[in-house]
Amino acid sequence: MAAEYGRAVDFEWNSAAVLGVREKSLSINGEPVNVTSDEDNGWQTLLDGDAERSVTIELSGVTKDTVLRLAKMTGGASLNSTATLTYTNGDVLSGTFHLGAYSEGIPYNEAVTFTATLMSDGAVTYTPA
Repeated sequence: MAAEYGRAVDFEWNSAAVLGVREKSLSINGEPVNVTSDEDNGWQTLLDGDAERSVTIELSGVTKDTVLRLAKMTGGASLNSTATLTYTNGDVLSGTFHLGAYSEGIPYNEAVTFTATLMSDGAVTYTPA
């Protein structure tokens, strides 16, 4: 895979772009199953595969629309929606995500900024180009 600009990786929430996004972070999390017992002589032993998997997307940027603020303030079903990351090579990561934390920075003489954390709710698909 060739190197790519982060600004060229598209993020969509509920099939629409969120304006003002500057940074996107992706964490693919896995929790192993620890089956260590006395006969392992103190050495940790893990089962193959993850017991639980999750994906976290973190966003930050300049507030240019109210899509995420509105979803957080409205609550309920609006907190869960489809989030999609599309890479410049055509790879796509998509699934239902819950809008967890949302915050804004509102300095006196600067742009209003935001940060948001999205947590997967169910299976996330990854489709290589």
